[in-house]
Amino acid sequence: MPRRLGSLAAIACCLTVWPLTVPAQPDAPIGPGAVWRPSGEALSACLRQSDDAPHCLTRVMAATGASPAALAVTGLLDGEGYLQAFRDTGRVDVATVVFPLRANSNEVAYLVNGEPRLVSSEIDEDALPLGDNARYAAIRKAHPEVFLWPVGEGPRSVEALPGGGQGFVFSYGLVNGCHACEVLGQAVVSLDFGPDGRSLGPRLVDVEPAP
Repeated sequence: MPRRLGSLAAIACCLTVWPLTVPAQPDAPIGPGAVWRPSGEALSACLRQSDDAPHCLTRVMAATGASPAALAVTGLLDGEGYLQAFRDTGRVDVATVVFPLRANSNEVAYLVNGEPRLVSSEIDEDALPLGDNARYAAIRKAHPEVFLWPVGEGPRSVEALPGGGQGFVFSYGLVNGCHACEVLGQAVVSLDFGPDGRSLGPRLVDVEPAP
C-alpha cells in the first residue's frame, strides 16, 4: 500500500476508535451517571496537539470511558464543559459543571432537569433590580465602579416556594472594578422554578454589605 494511502487508513481507523459524536439522549434526565472525573494530563496532552478545545474534551471523554450520559451533557454544553458533580434536590437538581479552558470561574453551578434542561447560575447584572435596593445604592455611591460578578457561590440553600416551586439561593460578589478587586458585598439571589420545573428567572433577595 502506498505510504499516503496507509496514512489515510490510519486516520480512518483512529476516527473509528475516537468517536466525536455525542449519543442522543433527548429525554433522559441528568443524574449521577452523567458525572465524569477526568485525568488532567489526558486533556492537556490532547490540547498540545490540537487547538480545537471542544474536539479535545469530547475525544478524551470517549477515550477514557465516559458514559453516554456524560457525553450527552457535554454535547449540550457545546463540547466546552463536563459534569463534575450531581446533587438530587427534587424536581430540579443541582450539578457542578467544569469548563477546563476558561481563564476565570472554571466551575459553575447548573440547575438541571427543569425547563430549560440546563440553567446556568451565571446571571447578568441587568437582570436584577439592584438600583432599587438602598444598600446597593449606598455601596455604589461610595464606589462608582462596583459591579456584580456573574458567577454565583452556592447554592447556599434550596428553599420550597409557595405553590410547590423551588428557589436556589446563590451569593454574587459585588466587586470594586475588577474580578480580583475588593469585594464590597454580596447580592443574594434566588433562581426560582415553578412546580412544573419551569425556570422563573432570578429574584433579588437582599444585598449584604461587606463587614
